[in-house]
Amino acid sequence: MNKIIMTLALVLVSSSVFSQWNKINSFPNTGVNDIFISGNTVYAATANNGIYRSTDMTATWQQFNNGLNNLQAIHCAQIIQTGSILYAATEDGIYRSTDNAASWIKKSDGILIGSGSIYLSSQSIFEHNGILFTGTYSGIYRSTNSGENWLATNISGTHIWAKNFTLHNGIIFAARESINNPTGYSSTDNGITWSNLQGPSFFSTITFFSEPGKLFTGTIHGAWLSTNNGINWVERSAGLTPDPYNSSFVRTNGVLVSSLKFGGSGMFKSNNDGILWENFGQGLPFLNSINEVIIFNSNILAATSSGIYQRNTSEVTGFTQVSTEIPGNFSLSQNYPNPFNPSSKIRFSIPQTEKSILKVTLTVYDITGRKAALLVNNNMKAGEYEADFNASSFASGIYFYRLEVLSNGNNSVYSEVKKMSLVK
Repeated sequence: MNKIIMTLALVLVSSSVFSQWNKINSFPNTGVNDIFISGNTVYAATANNGIYRSTDMTATWQQFNNGLNNLQAIHCAQIIQTGSILYAATEDGIYRSTDNAASWIKKSDGILIGSGSIYLSSQSIFEHNGILFTGTYSGIYRSTNSGENWLATNISGTHIWAKNFTLHNGIIFAARESINNPTGYSSTDNGITWSNLQGPSFFSTITFFSEPGKLFTGTIHGAWLSTNNGINWVERSAGLTPDPYNSSFVRTNGVLVSSLKFGGSGMFKSNNDGILWENFGQGLPFLNSINEVIIFNSNILAATSSGIYQRNTSEVTGFTQVSTEIPGNFSLSQNYPNPFNPSSKIRFSIPQTEKSILKVTLTVYDITGRKAALLVNNNMKAGEYEADFNASSFASGIYFYRLEVLSNGNNSVYSEVKKMSLVK
């Protein structure tokens, strides 16, 4: 018994120490607007210091600003790669590199500065079907020849600021982070013509995140979800800080993760598509902004106003390993407490099998059989685990939770269902 208690204590202590965000100290202490992944190479577009590149899993970084010859050119908003060509959106317009960022050439012919501005101010760069797009102060532009020339679209004028272009069900969406209308843009003809975004009309958009049947947007007042291509939106901000600026989304292990910018920023996760968010910012200092989150090498990388932070994706779950003792059998325990309000814990065991890693899901269903939450969706090794279920946004009633274990061939190895009661 003492051995078990000691093991559990060590696991809990180690989790509290290491289950958090950590700064990548090899990267300079400078603001990062965007991170782009190409295989094992990581590029970082910084706010004031140009482009950085790492080819050794973020262990070391090199600055690549050859050709970015003025202060505006090293103010980089975004970087992408199409084929072997890199493109960078900067305050001085679009730059192109054909030698893995070793040198850059300005490619902004056709992009106008715009009345009231003294710079081209490219906010974004995006590619779809061989066509490049950029959003600037003066409009949305497109290029059909790798950036050699840019053509204006019907969206032109001043303070356009289209950014974070996202393709969803054949529609291209572009955010517009502003306190004034329009809140964003969309195009149904491959970016030839654009329309002002249809809602959430009262909140300007910062980013979009596309999944099959779901389009999330981060706005200056929280997260929203559309299931009909942006025609209608429902708010998904419960649990976030007041007036949240959701700046980026990513999903890993079945969990949705979103970053916040401004007001101290923050990081949150949700097991139910944003119906309820939980704090996931452990280890992050007070930051002016978190601009993006992206998955790389089993880690989430966060581009922030003070460099790059990372956290292992295995921590982006609603469960923890509570013992290193190897169980003898599969088991699913009764949740505790039960009845509960609003949260409960569910413990389950995975024994050693011929397959060292098994696919494990723990799903909650309501009384009608509708999936209410996905608590676990991971490849897991043998051990004893505990999942948290927070039902703050759920109605009182009977719920069922099911543990299913699949082999590498997706054959069912174990399945069990139990009942629990939420009483509010």
